[in-house]
Amino acid sequence: MELLRDYLASRVIAYGKELDDYTKIYFKTNENLVDAYRNIDFFDKDVLSVLASSDQVFTANYCGARKVDSFDKNILSLYYYYLRIWTIKYKDMVYPTELLDNNYKWLNNLLDLVEVKSDEEKKALSFWRKHLENRTDFEGLFFDDYIKKDGKTFFKTTNSIGSVIDKDMKFKNINLFEEIENVDDQYDIVLLSNIIEWARGSSSKMIIIRDNLDKLLNEKGLVLCTGLIDRSGEIIKKERDIFDSNFDFIDYGREVGYVYKKR
Repeated sequence: MELLRDYLASRVIAYGKELDDYTKIYFKTNENLVDAYRNIDFFDKDVLSVLASSDQVFTANYCGARKVDSFDKNILSLYYYYLRIWTIKYKDMVYPTELLDNNYKWLNNLLDLVEVKSDEEKKALSFWRKHLENRTDFEGLFFDDYIKKDGKTFFKTTNSIGSVIDKDMKFKNINLFEEIENVDDQYDIVLLSNIIEWARGSSSKMIIIRDNLDKLLNEKGLVLCTGLIDRSGEIIKKERDIFDSNFDFIDYGREVGYVYKKR
């Protein structure tokens, strides 16, 4: 993480501007993670999950994964990951809702409680302190739709999630629509959320993400996808046909999601 660059980018975003390689942060999931994840055996598996709001990572750990690493094209999601952990650990809250009301006193108290355990966490602490000092309008950092809509997770209280937040996690700052090289790790499960939908029907993007997933997965590995965007039957068929060269398809229904299984 390059702290100053990331901080300045997040400040620009918070005040209504857009930047290449940075986006707003997902405050919480609006997906049905319970019904999607209960179809998958996570126990003792190595998992790579989109980071986003951190809910997918926490849920995979909750479901018994041996290791959960994460990826995201938006580096700001990693700073939020640490804020989520601190909120759960020190404030007994699943989400930092006080942040949306610009409760600077609450944030200051939270940051004072943090016991740093790594260089990455130290940078995250400095990131949020800079925002606190400059009185950022925090609601502007998050996608509006993901503040107002509730998803479905296994945890509603910190009692159910607190035991899994301190597991080690390796973060990869990658965009799966761009070719990735020098893959060091392979996984049994990749949690993709609805990223494929953002190909917007582009065959070239679907081919790139298919090939990236093939590199990232062990033999017989699974890709778990969810659907949040209404797509035409033609686009859905195009995706299925492109993935058919490398993967078997398992459908759990529109409200739950679907799986690609590597051959």
